[in-house]
Amino acid sequence: VNMQDIQSALSEMLPVIAREAYFTAALFGLSSRHADGREKKRNFESAKRSVDHSSQYFRYYMSRICGIASDADAEGKKVSGDPMLSLVASIHLNEAMDGYIDRQKKGGDHSLSLAYVRATILDLRKKVDRQWAAWVDDQIKWIKSNPGVPPNGKRAGIFTSFARFPCYLDHVMTCCKSGRTQEYTPKLAKIKVVSYYLQKMAGALFSSLQQCAERETTDKQYAANVMRMENSYFFTQSVKQRGPEMTTLFAKQITAASSICKQSTDAYLGWMIKREFKALHSLFSNISRIRRDVGDADVPIHVPRATFVKTLQKESNRDVMKEKIGIIYARMEKHLSEAGGLLPVAWKALVKVLYEWFGRWEKLSTQCYKFGLEPSAVDVVRIAKAAGGSATRAAREKGPSNTVNIKNKSGRDRGRGGAEC
Repeated sequence: VNMQDIQSALSEMLPVIAREAYFTAALFGLSSRHADGREKKRNFESAKRSVDHSSQYFRYYMSRICGIASDADAEGKKVSGDPMLSLVASIHLNEAMDGYIDRQKKGGDHSLSLAYVRATILDLRKKVDRQWAAWVDDQIKWIKSNPGVPPNGKRAGIFTSFARFPCYLDHVMTCCKSGRTQEYTPKLAKIKVVSYYLQKMAGALFSSLQQCAERETTDKQYAANVMRMENSYFFTQSVKQRGPEMTTLFAKQITAASSICKQSTDAYLGWMIKREFKALHSLFSNISRIRRDVGDADVPIHVPRATFVKTLQKESNRDVMKEKIGIIYARMEKHLSEAGGLLPVAWKALVKVLYEWFGRWEKLSTQCYKFGLEPSAVDVVRIAKAAGGSATRAAREKGPSNTVNIKNKSGRDRGRGGAEC
């Protein structure tokens, strides 16, 4: 059984079922225009029982073609369910439904036969949707088991569940397009059951991410933020790369992921700067607090100019700045996995934050002490860009690395582009 079998069976057999229903309705006069609603319902049920009996082999073969699991028969034979085949069958059945809607409102035998075909399609869709939904629920249980995530969260990289999700989406699209024209794209976002369960699976990814970030064993200094920013960024980029159909389908999840990535990135970058520029941050935080209380003119009374200048000369000269920014880059390179592809983006954001922080400190220094920072905020940005650029060139000279299966020192997978979920 393959995807083309579903389309061929539906296109050949549904018209036969429609003609059988039309013949039954016409033969027994079951579509009288003068019947009330209750009588029409009884007539439809009578026609349905009759046509169900005559089309039992159609149902048998369609169940097999759609990958619907069956109980063991008298000979002990049993058909195993195929969740992917069920999903594709659901999409085909949904599209087939459009051809059996009485848009002209003809009524009579014609309308009754179309209603029967729609009921048949809905019955098959319920079965395939139930089977695929059960498989999705099993995957969600696996996702929430947090496979491959280290207890402390350090260097967790891209979770296995996050890495496999885009591969599953690719598999879905490949199966749905099988046997179709190149221009065909399934409108998954418009099929309620399909969109609901795919979004439910994506929601489970972020529930798992939140659970890992908040558990007691996870390092809260930076690991929790790193795993949030890496996996949310990976999700957003991997879904957007798969075209407008997937972007529309996961619009809510992409918005939530972007928000998570921004918040965790801001927290992580702030922690990095405070850690490396601890003396400068403490000095200017103290000056800012004093300034709010007593004003610019009285700040040197509380923090003498000599102390201020001495701290700057020790902590903020050009050589020290280059060293500290280099250390920040090396630490960030260690924290972020290569599979996530976040390092260039995070470093660009860090350069921006450095400019904002040093710009504020430069303004405080000028207003309170009439003393200019050296290097200035602009110079700090140049140093940071140079640090990032030199590391990038070194990585290029080293050559491309395999980002499909990256392992940390403990041997755990940090990112896989493996099989479907």
